[in-house]
Amino acid sequence: MVTDMPKRKNPAAVALGKRGAKARLKKLTPEKRTEVAKKAAAARWHKPATASAKVRRAKKAAKPKG
Repeated sequence: MVTDMPKRKNPAAVALGKRGAKARLKKLTPEKRTEVAKKAAAARWHKPATASAKVRRAKKAAKPKG
């Protein structure tokens, strides 16, 4: 069945999703948030991360914080 009415989101579900997103944001480290954002951007643009970028991230993660 085809209708001309646009789909509407359930406001309660939207509110729960926002609450969950905020909780996840607080839990992730800045480095992990950056990694997730880069992965999402690559998925949007259909461009996989380059091998050199993966190596740089691995080296940065391996460095001791000081």
